[in-house]
Amino acid sequence: MSAPDPHSPFFDVLPPGRYGATEKNPVRIAMRHGALLQLSARRGQETAFHTAIQDRFGLALPPPGYATTSGALTALWLRPDCWLLQGPTGDETVLARRLAMGGFASVVDQTHGSAILCLSGERAREVLARLCRLDLHPRAFGPGRVAGTIMADISIVLHQRDDTPEFELLIPSSFAIAFATALRHAADTVGYEIAGAT
Repeated sequence: MSAPDPHSPFFDVLPPGRYGATEKNPVRIAMRHGALLQLSARRGQETAFHTAIQDRFGLALPPPGYATTSGALTALWLRPDCWLLQGPTGDETVLARRLAMGGFASVVDQTHGSAILCLSGERAREVLARLCRLDLHPRAFGPGRVAGTIMADISIVLHQRDDTPEFELLIPSSFAIAFATALRHAADTVGYEIAGAT
């Protein structure tokens, strides 16, 4: 099990280990790193922007409430004509330059403004349900779904990555400690394992 990144906003509150109830199948909490760029299509350039993203990255921008992935890149819908692009750590500058070409969109680097946590396991939905009012039943929220919501009084972006289920949570960095503390409390009765950064 790897040690947490000393530069992570979660460094002091998510030490690797096994905590809470001693259930057979604890949920898993992991920190994740990556480049995060907010893309906003300029008025009148929406179609050209979609085409440019498809041509340059082979990535189709998702419709409302969804995410799409191509290779190492994932696009998450945030609001009309606005998406969040996730890529490998350290790629934010190169991605921003490539995205800015053509002037079809505004590009804002959010890499250091957001922190990323992953929650996975059979009871992950149960843990998240203690923090928000979203309907997280698989019929309503499944792999590839994205939603902006309030969890523990903090505005976050929730993305279900697969049917493990694994959920990715994007949290404002300034609220990372408060959110991690709330998540640990919510997971305490089912038991949880904290892993190192991925």
